[in-house]
Amino acid sequence: MKAGVPRRPREVQDLGIYRHWSIAALFEAGWAPAAVFVFHLLLARVLRLYLSHPTVDIAMHFLGGLAIAFFFWRTSVLASKAGVIGGINRTGIGVVVFGLTCAAAVFWDLQNTCRTAILGRARKLGLSDTLGDMLCGIVGGSVFVAAMGLLGGGAPPLAWYGPAGT
Repeated sequence: MKAGVPRRPREVQDLGIYRHWSIAALFEAGWAPAAVFVFHLLLARVLRLYLSHPTVDIAMHFLGGLAIAFFFWRTSVLASKAGVIGGINRTGIGVVVFGLTCAAAVFWDLQNTCRTAILGRARKLGLSDTLGDMLCGIVGGSVFVAAMGLLGGGAPPLAWYGPAGT
């Protein structure tokens, strides 16, 4: 290395062409929640399937839970590798992902409830429907976390996702 030429940051070295771990997360895993959202818009706005088949809502919340858990999992791994959240093992990432997935399910249905109350556009289906939607999203996320726990999540069971060399 030449004198006076700064080294590239560790996250640029570890993540290849991506300049930052968050950008890498968007490219590697952001497609999943975006795809579920676009599919939701297609079913709701174009096909109006939720009106004729309300049970589709259950499957969509389950898929949304899977997708957001995948996004949070990959983001956690990349943030740990970049040294943003420190070294964390697969169990720790599973706990973080579960918590973030629960929060995402609650906030998704909170915005849906607020939008219904303020704009009056959607049908009001009640508290039991809202809680059922949240539960489906949480179950979807839990299935993903359990699968990553059983399948190894791309790493040996006791591997640490930490900065390079740790």
